[in-house]
Amino acid sequence: MRHYRPLAGIITVVLLLSICLSPQARTVLSLPEEQKIVVGEANSVRIILPEILRNQIDFKIHETSRSVFLLQQYPAVSINKKGSVCEITAHKPGKVELSMNLLGYIPIKSIAIEALPSKRVVVGGHSIGVLLQSRGIMVVGFAPIIQADGSKAYPGKEQGIEIGDLIFQVEGQSISNENDLARFIDSKKDQPLEIKLQRRGKPVTLSVKAVFCAETNRYRIGLYVRDGVVGVGTLTFLDPDTGQFAALGHVIMDADTKQGIDVLSGRVLSASIQMIKAGKPGNPGEKIGVFDEQGEISGKILKNAGSGIYGIINSKSDNYLQAPRMEVAYAHQVHTGGAQMWTVVNGNTIEKWDIQIEKVFPHRENGKGMIIKVTDPRLLSISGGIVQGMSGSPIIQDNRIIGAITHVFLNDPSSGYGIFMDNMLSEMPSLVSNEKSFRQIIKPAWAGKLSKDGYI
Repeated sequence: MRHYRPLAGIITVVLLLSICLSPQARTVLSLPEEQKIVVGEANSVRIILPEILRNQIDFKIHETSRSVFLLQQYPAVSINKKGSVCEITAHKPGKVELSMNLLGYIPIKSIAIEALPSKRVVVGGHSIGVLLQSRGIMVVGFAPIIQADGSKAYPGKEQGIEIGDLIFQVEGQSISNENDLARFIDSKKDQPLEIKLQRRGKPVTLSVKAVFCAETNRYRIGLYVRDGVVGVGTLTFLDPDTGQFAALGHVIMDADTKQGIDVLSGRVLSASIQMIKAGKPGNPGEKIGVFDEQGEISGKILKNAGSGIYGIINSKSDNYLQAPRMEVAYAHQVHTGGAQMWTVVNGNTIEKWDIQIEKVFPHRENGKGMIIKVTDPRLLSISGGIVQGMSGSPIIQDNRIIGAITHVFLNDPSSGYGIFMDNMLSEMPSLVSNEKSFRQIIKPAWAGKLSKDGYI
């Protein structure tokens, strides 16, 4: 009998390999590694195997919770096996793992399942003015200092300051604008200044000695600096449950240093679009508008992140929180085909424009989750497609908000990228914390203007 045991083992291995390499088994092994389901909905996993094998597969749910009692009483998802179909239903938000085992102990496949909450928001589309002041002063260039003998000096550069540095403290005092910095420098004259700055996310302390500038009749260190940006963008949505807003769909970054701006303070307000500069290949267009201090939109910016700008709507805009709500669609529910973009091209009127979603990349989290193309003949005749200032324009498909416009293709203004609602919503809860903004560098489709540069 002992002589037959090795042979039986070999036969078992061969049978298992044959099963695993069969076309039917490969369909099981090729099932997605992860799935997302909205609470109240159900997804199906089809097991295409012979019935004798299918009946030997066990499905088990493992919830990522420390409490086994929570799993037994309140599972995030449940499974219902019907023949070749395993139906997965989401009951509450949470993450679980679905394991498939042959004969109860041979692992075949594991699928990570996330149950997402059903959510409704107030859709935007309004043009907004964005005013953002950075936390500290950004170094964007070097300015020559003309000395008495006519020679040029760059003391800041020569003593270690680099483009992209964020100056936040001088002589132990916090500074927030170019005037503060210029005043400190001039008051110290030719005495060394202790300057604290942030460089690529790390603190740096330098000692810098100013030089007298004959042109301006004051002491300077030879820098071009900037303390904020202003521009026109589009409001994406309002969360009526929290009073929070989201806009743009991408980070606001400094055009020269390509760094995200760390927010000291900022606000959004209504903007009226006066004209559209149409986009052409190689030359993106632009919305041109004026800010309306008396307009109905007003809010405080709290965060400048990779998925947009976020903040709290002011009380004067509370009427928008009572507007009709629209259901949110998550990335796994987005599909290629027709959709609409809501945006303003004249005055304050939000219009709905036809677009086509050409490609969907559900797992991208860089604001480029879908490729869209403007198909509306009227919008193409007005703007050529997507222009700067349309960033944040909500995208609607199947009567649900699925995301927002983020980028325009430079070689084809009729096409661009969009971000999923998953990514934008993921930033909302963190507004209550003090976490630092993301530093993701992207090419935006918003009509941002630099604030006037100062030289010090």
